[in-house]
Amino acid sequence: MIKTMAIILAAIMLASTGFIVSADAGTIVPGHEKQSKKDKDNNGIPDKGVTVNGHYTSVYAYDNLGDWYWDLGDGRIQGTVDSVEELDSSTLTVCDYVVNFRGNFENDPFMDSGWIQNHINCHGYDDNGHYNYLIVHETDPRYRDNPEWSIWGTWEYHVLTESGIGNLVRPMVPP
Repeated sequence: MIKTMAIILAAIMLASTGFIVSADAGTIVPGHEKQSKKDKDNNGIPDKGVTVNGHYTSVYAYDNLGDWYWDLGDGRIQGTVDSVEELDSSTLTVCDYVVNFRGNFENDPFMDSGWIQNHINCHGYDDNGHYNYLIVHETDPRYRDNPEWSIWGTWEYHVLTESGIGNLVRPMVPP
């Protein structure tokens, strides 16, 4: 249960597709570096009313000693160590993320509407699972306004699959 919660927490943080403004790194929406034509004020964030598609990869790794490493896929590294190699190899678990999204940023650093999909493949000491999340905004026709699967207020999980368990968000069956 703890490892699942850690994976879900990492997925939530990654799914927010937010980013930090840095003088060195610039301000670029992950997976969206080459679309400056949709950024008239050149702040690295798609302009208001512009729908963008994005794709990037990320790595989250941890060991049983409590250390962790996270390459967010946009140039930022977080964690208690500076590289995966610094983690205890005998208790190492590595999760590879593929993140796809489509939506509007409305000229601020967080996605305001659309959908976010995370594919997560873990391997190692305590997790060899595969996870797939699809999170939709209330403006998406798939949104069901189900408080049990709500995240960030106006977003909810539409698909939340875990290998060996299935879709935790049971799809609605039409009458």
